[in-house]
Amino acid sequence: MARRYISEPIVEYQMEKPYAAIAFETVDVEWEEAAALIPEIVEWLQKRKLKAEGMPLYRYWCSSGGDEAFTLEIGVPVDRMAAGDERVVVSTIPGGSYLKAIHRGHPDNLPESHEALVQWAQAEGLEFDKRWEEEYEIWNGRFEIFLTDPEIEPDPEKWEIEILLLLVRYEAA
Repeated sequence: MARRYISEPIVEYQMEKPYAAIAFETVDVEWEEAAALIPEIVEWLQKRKLKAEGMPLYRYWCSSGGDEAFTLEIGVPVDRMAAGDERVVVSTIPGGSYLKAIHRGHPDNLPESHEALVQWAQAEGLEFDKRWEEEYEIWNGRFEIFLTDPEIEPDPEKWEIEILLLLVRYEAA
């Protein structure tokens, strides 16, 4: 199993947390273009007297697994829920049990870390909270949260990014 870039995976419970984000579709994540949206989100928060409570995050909603576009949000955790608008959505990181690991290194290598986590979860018998609609894979909780501030550490080879993958929640009978 290729685990060159990630820490030892753990399962950890996360409380629900609101965030504000801008959604877009992309085939390949252009990290610089996506990161350029953060100042716009911060300005939006300031106008609404919302407080950012953490580092930028990416939420992956939908992919086809091929060369087609997938839906992604880039945002920041916030102190409370609020109404979004035509540009910025306000949603929540769902509460629940997540498979968690820390990716270390350039964001271009994140797919390798995700694949290692999926393989680890399969070996452990864990299931992700996702579903298929035709050829589209829909995730209820797939996040990357920056732990390193790129303004403080400009070398992406030294960045740390937390990967959170929501596990299936089973209802009690």
